[in-house]
Amino acid sequence: MHMANRPSFQRYKQDRERRQKYGPLIMGGAAIILVAVGILLIFMWARGASFSFGPADTPTPTATFTNTPLPPTATATETPLPSETSVPTETLVPTPSEPFPYTVQAGDSLISIADQFGVEYVWIMLLNGLTYESILYAGDSLLIPNPDMGLPTATPLPPNLPRGAIIEYFVLPGDTLLLISEEYLSTIERIVEENDLEDASSIFPGQVLKIPYYIITPTFGPTQTPTPQETPTPTATP
Repeated sequence: MHMANRPSFQRYKQDRERRQKYGPLIMGGAAIILVAVGILLIFMWARGASFSFGPADTPTPTATFTNTPLPPTATATETPLPSETSVPTETLVPTPSEPFPYTVQAGDSLISIADQFGVEYVWIMLLNGLTYESILYAGDSLLIPNPDMGLPTATPLPPNLPRGAIIEYFVLPGDTLLLISEEYLSTIERIVEENDLEDASSIFPGQVLKIPYYIITPTFGPTQTPTPQETPTPTATP
């Protein structure tokens, strides 16, 4: 058994010696080849060469677009619109015996409206229930008296109005406290006191006064009886 295994041991020893002798050479050669290939690849990459390890790509044909001229576009021609025909403004002609409406414009006042239509502003106040404290706004509707109209008549007092009752009176042009007090059987002093007036002359058209009604008893003077005149006796003429 010992003699039969000896040649195998010698062969193994020889193979090992050969590997130890030529192995480094083979490894060194392979390393040199790899380094050379790497240097070659780096050199070619630096020069811009491309590498393809697969099958060569078939170039894809590129579609070429040809500009086809479009037909000329029709240009729209603007047709001029017919000019608008102005509509005549309707002019209000007031009836001589009736008032007519008026719409207040921006900047209007009672005096300017009255001057525009040639009437007293007090008439406008009376027709529309306004006072000197009233404020006009643009868009308000007023009744304007016709210049040929007379002043509205005052509302008559009820017959059973008690003495000393306070009534309201709308001052008209030409009014005085004396005339008003005589009209309603009052006194100037009581009217001044009731309305906190400075004096008897501080009233104006359009003002609304509080009047103590029937606070004095009217006095009537004695009725003079006409004295009969003597009829002259005719004298006989000789």
